[in-house]
Amino acid sequence: MTPVTEQWGETLRTHLALGETRSPVRAAAAFSAEAGFFAVAGRGDEDGWPYFRAMAGGPGDGDPDDVEALCTVCEEAVHPRGLRIAGVPWLRESRELISDAVTGSELELALLRNGDRAMWVVRAARDVCVFALVDEEGESGEANVSETRSLALDFASFLAGQGY
Repeated sequence: MTPVTEQWGETLRTHLALGETRSPVRAAAAFSAEAGFFAVAGRGDEDGWPYFRAMAGGPGDGDPDDVEALCTVCEEAVHPRGLRIAGVPWLRESRELISDAVTGSELELALLRNGDRAMWVVRAARDVCVFALVDEEGESGEANVSETRSLALDFASFLAGQGY
């Protein structure tokens, strides 16, 4: 079963609290090497695709090196070309391995930065990654970074539990 066959847009919206007005997550996406970004959701009525557009629809829509670079986001060595998402360059600030408490599987977590913007990426066992863009607006910017991390890890744990 490929993740593309699932209704992941609504699943992202639910697990990452995107339906809530004060969600710390601005937009989220699920990504795999075979499908590219296959599910995207924005907070409230906002369209999440502009934050991930360059890869929309799969590897054929973007440069193959971009897909390869995104596949390395959680690995020890990031692709030499760097990480570009929707034309925006991102730098990896941190990387950690976390053991999922429910499934025991290992999850890879990376924090990406572009100036004041932050994005968490969590990769589950089958190379399915969850990208969660932090809402940096307002006075709770850094608190949103922490809360988004928790939500992204919870969603990756859900994916691991589903066999991804």
